[in-house]
Amino acid sequence: MLDQDMTDEEFAPYFAKAQELSKYFREIGPKYDVENTFAYPSIEAFKKSGLGALPVPKALGGPGANILQVSKIVAELSQGDSAITLAYNMHYIMVGMSGNLMSEAQNKHWLSRVADGELMFGPFSEQRAGFSGLADMQAIPQPGGGWKLYGKKTWGTLCEAADIVTTNATETDGDGNLPDTFEGRIAAEKFFIGEFKVDENGVGDGIRIEKTWNALGMHATGTQVVHFDGYYVPEDGFICVWRAGAFGVLQWASLMFASIYLGMQQRILEESVKTLSKKHLGATFGAIVAADTEVKNVGHIIDGIGDMASRVEMSRRVLYQTCQELIDGKDALWAPELRFPYIGLAKTFIADNVMHMSRQAMSLVGGSSFRKGTIFERLYRDSAASLFQPLNADQTRTYIGQFLLESAAAQG
Repeated sequence: MLDQDMTDEEFAPYFAKAQELSKYFREIGPKYDVENTFAYPSIEAFKKSGLGALPVPKALGGPGANILQVSKIVAELSQGDSAITLAYNMHYIMVGMSGNLMSEAQNKHWLSRVADGELMFGPFSEQRAGFSGLADMQAIPQPGGGWKLYGKKTWGTLCEAADIVTTNATETDGDGNLPDTFEGRIAAEKFFIGEFKVDENGVGDGIRIEKTWNALGMHATGTQVVHFDGYYVPEDGFICVWRAGAFGVLQWASLMFASIYLGMQQRILEESVKTLSKKHLGATFGAIVAADTEVKNVGHIIDGIGDMASRVEMSRRVLYQTCQELIDGKDALWAPELRFPYIGLAKTFIADNVMHMSRQAMSLVGGSSFRKGTIFERLYRDSAASLFQPLNADQTRTYIGQFLLESAAAQG
């Protein structure tokens, strides 16, 4: 595992940088939400901040932040603008995952580049099955060594800013035929890393970006389709067998996604308090009879804000305590089959809360929040993305339920 030993004192100036960058994301975010394009000015700002190097160990030129410290940075950035932060969150996910799976030589090569400011992304999902489906993308062995990759990935978050690509593909025979058994497919699915160089049109050597992003929310992430058309990966670009390695490090995915939505919860609470503390209804007659109604004195408004604040605090505790338990090695006490879904409970819990809060905020604020361009309308749209990133609630319950039932059956 990566040696991540940043102290609290060392962390403080990085958090201050995150607070500054969060304000910038907040300023530019609305423009790119409306335009439905990646927030290109954020690239220079993010690189200049030095925050991209956070998880890189000190021995490789980084500050060596652990998963809890990175989580705090992601939540702070997300409070500024969740969509922009979601793009750079992909970088943190892939640095955390690949860094804990690569060899010492690979880490020295790739993570040293990350320490110098380069960005990493990882498209894995394919159209038919998303995260759970075995890769249909082909890794065809080449006579001189290495592989050429053919296929496409549908969720290329951060592709428009990245310098390094990581992905999975299934090794075939020399003619491009996938293994014909289920076990063979699992064993042949491999994790790769390589250069990501494309021109202004998104076209590179054996790889290209197809701009297709047109989703309900999270517009500024610029999540595009990435096509692999004979992209060459040399032998030293092979990291590990994908499924065997990934499930040991997927906390970097689920807990970083959880951090995005914790930051969004904080933003929903902030905006709700700011709006409702000043809102007047004027003279009212009905459920409330008053010459001038200040909504901050209305019972269900008070209770609603209290409920929101409670959900934010509980989400914070669940996420940060989960990170701390991983740092302390307490996940070793869980059954191996339950490690990933138990870690993922933080994400599913926070996803439920952020969806509830985005809806609740619109109800409390009233009809004005339904207008296009308001912060509440946007947060409502963006929060919906929390339903899909792995593991979602249905997948989590299935993993846990299946393990418990099969274990009980095996014990008679």
